[in-house]
Order: sequence, then structure tokens, then C-alpha cells
Amino acid sequence: MAKGSIRWTTAKPVNLAVGCMVAAAMLAAACGDGDGDSSGAAVEPAAAVTSVPDSQDEAARDVAAPADDEQSEAQAATEEAIRSDEDEAPAAEPGAAEGETAVVEDEPEPAPAVVERTITVGLAYPDVSAFATLNKKFSIGDPEQQAAAVLDGWRRDGLLPVNGTDIELVFRKYAIINTSDKLGVCTGFAQDDDVFAVVSGRDFTVGSECLASRFDIPTIDLMGASPSVYDRAPRLFTIRPSEAEVLRAYVQWADGEGLFDGATVGIFWDTRSEEAVDAFKEAMAAAGHSIAVEVASDGEGIGSPQDQISVERFLAAGVDTAVLLVGTSSVSNFMHFAESQNYRPAYRSMEWASHIGDVASGSLPQEQYDGTLAMTVSRVGEIAAGLPVGAEAEACVSNYERFSGTDIPRSSPETAEWAQILYTCDLMSVLLAGLQGAGDDLTRESLVASLESLEGFPLAAWGDLTFGPGDHAGVQQFRTVEWSADCLCWTARTDMVDFSG
Repeated sequence: MAKGSIRWTTAKPVNLAVGCMVAAAMLAAACGDGDGDSSGAAVEPAAAVTSVPDSQDEAARDVAAPADDEQSEAQAATEEAIRSDEDEAPAAEPGAAEGETAVVEDEPEPAPAVVERTITVGLAYPDVSAFATLNKKFSIGDPEQQAAAVLDGWRRDGLLPVNGTDIELVFRKYAIINTSDKLGVCTGFAQDDDVFAVVSGRDFTVGSECLASRFDIPTIDLMGASPSVYDRAPRLFTIRPSEAEVLRAYVQWADGEGLFDGATVGIFWDTRSEEAVDAFKEAMAAAGHSIAVEVASDGEGIGSPQDQISVERFLAAGVDTAVLLVGTSSVSNFMHFAESQNYRPAYRSMEWASHIGDVASGSLPQEQYDGTLAMTVSRVGEIAAGLPVGAEAEACVSNYERFSGTDIPRSSPETAEWAQILYTCDLMSVLLAGLQGAGDDLTRESLVASLESLEGFPLAAWGDLTFGPGDHAGVQQFRTVEWSADCLCWTARTDMVDFSG
């Protein structure tokens, strides 16, 4: 587990008043703006431009013309310069006394924003270096730089400090398949870093529950959780809907598409998601669909012993439609075993774990997965469908490119780094909205109340988000996407629609 800390402050802007006096036989000095690059030499501000005093004008007019018609060119140039100054001198302010000329002053600099307090916000992100070493497509880039870019953009736009509050970020990363590591990150944030709030990335749920329940720290997590987790951790908010909501919406979606009509359905599920699976079974029964066989996986880590067993049991029961509610590694194992048996059921996928993403889905056996339809609550597949990048996503990525100096392609297949940049922006933007609505007297309670007021909040990577009192599971929209082995990408097939009541 690694920890880092970064604090971003705004340098006071420098306004340069540029003045160049015109005189005979002299060259004008060249003056330029600085761009804030700390590597450049400091530039001293020039004196404010003022008009030539009237006393000098009178003296110039009292000078007798030379008797000699061949007056010097220098004298003529001097007089011309004085006349030019008279013409260009700013008009006197109304009511100014005769013989007085207004002085052009620098416009006052805006008063620097007052920072009354600084809060520490933790950002937890997954360590995927082991996966990225095997396949660079799994690299998520630099989440710390991504978050720093967001803060820098807020400062440039005048959004920080917010209500007198500034933000200091501290970072901790966790092994994505190690529960004890995530709990260690929770303890470190709470006891060592004394964080006010936390935003957390993919597959950190156990750590987020720890922060929000054991330490009462408001936590905005990327992933959805089981219903009881929200009850145990009333200060936990998630971008994605709860696991139970996803599966109920999934049955609604699949039933509408006719995907379970006349099908022999088998489910392979993780025992840690028992509450959500119970909701799935209830929704299936209510829709008139039966489940022929189910296999539970009790493994944690990469795959489980039940991966192959589930294939054997599905084959024996004649399952032609498979619903896999397990981690991506178990999904991959299931498909490899199925392919070795020449068994190719129809897969009915949804936004579960991290299944729906071009990188994750591209690593699966394509003979098994090609043409799969899925339900997603994210905006994956919009680029492949030829849709314009959404305003929130474009603003997010453009700001990161400006800050990092790195070009991020808007292309399909979508990379893991593209997704992670959007995830970071979404977590941070929800946090900012909460701080903005929390008022001048910021407390954890006022932050929670502010977050609960968000409705139809647009995100970069997901559908619109809505929270409410006692309802901290965010996105309530979904759409249909289709997987293609030809492009190794998901393609959006429908618009976003709201979950039904």
C-alpha cells in the first residue's frame, strides 16, 4: 500500500502595465505577458501610463520657432511626439478642473479568495500494475495526476476555494483483489491522514464501508453495494446503483428485449452478493421466468474452483442462456472451459463487477462473447456508435490534456486510462457539488445533506445521478450495448432510459 500527499495552491496573478514613451531617435521597448511558467524569469511590472502634464504642453507651445527654416529633424520629431501625446491623452473625467488631465491607473486586481479552512480529502485508487505488466491495455494511467488536474481546473475556473474551504488531497492505493489491503487503506485515511471525506475507485467497497460506518467519514465510491451496506454505512454514497437495483433493472431490460422468452436459464453467482441475487430471483419470478440451475462461487481472488463446475452443471441441465454474476476472472475461466467443451450459451450481461468495458471484454474468448447484448448504466459504446463525446467527458479530458501535456484519443476501443480519467472526474465533481451546497459552515453532516439533494446530476462516464435522503445509490439510468469481436468494442444501441419504479 502506498501513500502520497499533494496540496495545490493558486499563485497570485500578475498584471503587467506596459508603457512605451515615444521620443525622437529612440526605439520602442518590446513588452510581453508571462504565461505563469515558473521556469521563466520574473518580469517587473512597468509604471502606469500617464498623459503628458499640461505644464509640459504649455512649455512646448511657448518655444519660439527657429528663425532658420532648416530646423533640425530632431526638434521636429520632438514636437510631433508632443502633439501625438496631446491627441491620444485620455479625456478628463467629467467635472475635472480645467487644465487637469485624468491619470490612467491600473485596474485593481481581484481580491484573492479567502481561505478560512483547508480540509483533507482522501482518494483511493486500485493498483493494477500487475495486470498492466502482463497487458498494457489494463493500465489506468496516473490517478493522482488525474485528480490533480481536476483541482487545477477548479482553481483556474474560480471554483476553489468553495465557501471559504480549500482542499488538500492525500492518496492511497490498494490491491484490487485483497480485502485486508483495502481495510488497511481505510484505517490509514481515518487514523493517519485525518481525512474529512474520501472518494474511491473501482472495487473498493469493503474499504468504503469501513470508512463510512466505522469512522463516520463521508465516502463517495464508484461501485454499487449490497442494500445492507448502505444501511450499515449511512455516510456512504455510490456513483453506480446498488447491486440489487442493477439486477432488478436488468430483469426489466431483458424481459423487454425478450431475452429470457423460452430460455433455459442458469446463473453463476458470488456468495458475497447474495442479497442482490435474491432480488434477481424475485424479479425473475415476478416476470414469469424460471431458473433451471444455479451455482454459487465462494472464492476470492483470481477465479474459483466453481468456475469449471458451473460449466459442467450448466451443460447437464441444458442451459442455453447464462447469467454470470461473478468477477471478470471467473467469467473468463467459465468461457474458456465452455469453449473446450464446444459449449456456447447465450450470455446475458450487465454492469456487474467490471464486465462492461472494452478492455475487460476484449480479454474474454471472443468465440464465446461475440454479438452479446448487455445492459449498461455507463456511457461505454458511445464513441463506437459515432455519438459525440458528451460535454462532461470532453471538458474532463480536455482539462487533463492541458494539465498533463498528454493527448488522450477519443477513439474506440476505449482504453482503461480513458475510463479512469472519466471516473476520477465524476468522483471529484460529485464531491465539489456536495461542498458547494453544504454552505459556509461546512460539516460532515452538511456535506451529507448537500449530496442527498443532488438530482439529475450529469456525469462524464455514467448516466445521470440522483441521490436522496436514505437513497445514496446514484445512477438510475441504463441502455443497451452490443459487443463485437471485430472491433473489440461495445457499441451503444439505444438511448439512456430511467429505471422503472
